[in-house]
Amino acid sequence: MKVYISGKIGEEVISDATRQKFARAQEMLLSKGHEVVNPVSESYEEIMNMRIADAKLEWKEKGYDTKCETYDLILLFDIHAISECDAIYMLEDWDKSPGAGAEHSFAMATGKKMLWQRLEDAQVFRNDNETAEDVWLPL
Repeated sequence: MKVYISGKIGEEVISDATRQKFARAQEMLLSKGHEVVNPVSESYEEIMNMRIADAKLEWKEKGYDTKCETYDLILLFDIHAISECDAIYMLEDWDKSPGAGAEHSFAMATGKKMLWQRLEDAQVFRNDNETAEDVWLPL
């Protein structure tokens, strides 16, 4: 399964602590045989920055007067990445992040499999045909 990691980032310059939190989740998911999309990995950031620059240039060339902020474009890029995944893994701090909340809503609305770091979330958000243990993946 291809799994996107979602959680609180909340900083313009991503801290080592945030990178480590996502890296631990990535390692756990890889150990279970999943392909992982980590939005704070260097390779993801490189691609995202290129796409954002391309989008801004294209809009400028077409004469669009856009007020779209970089954060807006990052969130759109993340939503697109989720659309190409089978599942989303919600870190325990996801509910403290507006961006992760938007990712959660998109994943739920599009029927992605939801995986959870926090047991309470797994108990609340699991599908009727799942047990909490089916979707709970603690670090």
